[in-house]
Amino acid sequence: MKKTLIAIGVLLSSITCFAQEAPADTKNNTTTASTAPQAAPIELDKQYFALPLEPSPDKEVVEFFSFNCPSCFKFESEYHAPDAIAKALPKDTKFRRYHLEDFGPLAKELAEAWAVANILGIEDKVSDALYKAIQTERKIKTADDIKAVFADLGVDAEKFDKTKQNFLFKAFMAQQSDAIKQLRPGSIPTVFVNRKFFVNSRGLNTDNSTDYVNDYARVTAYLVDLDPNIKIENNKETEGEAKK
Repeated sequence: MKKTLIAIGVLLSSITCFAQEAPADTKNNTTTASTAPQAAPIELDKQYFALPLEPSPDKEVVEFFSFNCPSCFKFESEYHAPDAIAKALPKDTKFRRYHLEDFGPLAKELAEAWAVANILGIEDKVSDALYKAIQTERKIKTADDIKAVFADLGVDAEKFDKTKQNFLFKAFMAQQSDAIKQLRPGSIPTVFVNRKFFVNSRGLNTDNSTDYVNDYARVTAYLVDLDPNIKIENNKETEGEAKK
């Protein structure tokens, strides 16, 4: 099956929004995936890149996304990739998902909304609702429209604004901003591991959506336990990616 890459120019910044294209009939991919050949060896500069940064002290996986990104919408809502990645991770691994603050309309407000969702523990509900409102219904035009989505989920404007005054909200926003500044994602959706590696989605199995997601989860879990002090040689492409 032909391997293709969907390049979607939605940006108002230098960051790109992309995802591998899966067959249109994703419901029939289980058989194809079950008869697929043995998974390819995981190699540096193929399925993943290494960053010229100090690794995080604890095991962690960070995904960057945006509700304004069509490929992020597909990655989460159609492929359910974040769920697959989370299930594949070792139990002692922290999985953090951060929203970009300068990607598309109302980016800052959406990043704040994501922080509110995390503080209130309704990330899944908010994610589904905001993706639907932005990508399908296209009804988010103002910050009040974002609050209206929360109101439909039982969080009125008063509670929304009050949550933004919470020190936990401020801490989340600071962590989110720091991660963006440090890791500087050049495309979304993208996944970083231990702040030392990141998954190269172009190097994964794109025969079908099932194999793509399974490979994404497999590589991410592999990188969690990979020695962050491995010697990196002839990695100019990686350095270029890291500087985006």
